Amino acid sequence: MSVFFRILLLSLAVSSDLYAESDLLEEGSEVSLATSDMPNFAFGLGYGLLDEKSLMNIDFKVNIPINDYLSTQLLLNSNYLITGSSKTSFAQSEFSSNWFLRNEYGRLGLGLGVTELEPMDETLKTERDVIGQFLGETFIGPVSLTANYISSDTTLSNVTSSRIGISYYFNDDLRASLYREKYNVDEIGWRLETYFQPQKYRRMGSLGIIARTSEDYDYLGMVALYYFDYAVSLKQREREFH
Repeated sequence: MSVFFRILLLSLAVSSDLYAESDLLEEGSEVSLATSDMPNFAFGLGYGLLDEKSLMNIDFKVNIPINDYLSTQLLLNSNYLITGSSKTSFAQSEFSSNWFLRNEYGRLGLGLGVTELEPMDETLKTERDVIGQFLGETFIGPVSLTANYISSDTTLSNVTSSRIGISYYFNDDLRASLYREKYNVDEIGWRLETYFQPQKYRRMGSLGIIARTSEDYDYLGMVALYYFDYAVSLKQREREFH
């Protein structure tokens, strides 16, 4: 993905961070859906093994509430597959913009973006593709039902995949999810993940463990997320922004 997009999102990150700092709530308090009208920024680092090959990822996400029922989201996800050979190692990035209609019971969203696969071997051609997506989620008490469709047929499992699944919140800061995912063309697999957000330090970070199994995309890894926003629970954060 071009340096321009990275600089753009980093600039948004800094501005949203400074804006949020002026209005941080007391530790342990939360923000209602109707009053959380400030930009939300998240930064993530992950590492895992994809079929015994090292896979690192860097994720940027900016959520911008417009009003109580409409919000927009910018995503920049970059993955780096390291195999030990420049001919099979590559970087894949996705830049997308998503728009959501939302309320306390769920959300519906549409998105448009660009995905880019760049081999480490400079003699090989970089591949680019325009992607569209549909996102839907329903909240039923401690349970969330999720459906996400991606138009692209060429994906790296940790960046883009169509999925349907269920999440359960054991408490406000602990979630487990199970998804049935579609990767390249007809590749089907299962994804199990759990996320925990400590209440210390204004609940501004979370840790996740991801396990995925399929014919060509077995994966086990961890991800650490840092949030530049209010001291809100993981459950509320994901239901407002995800």
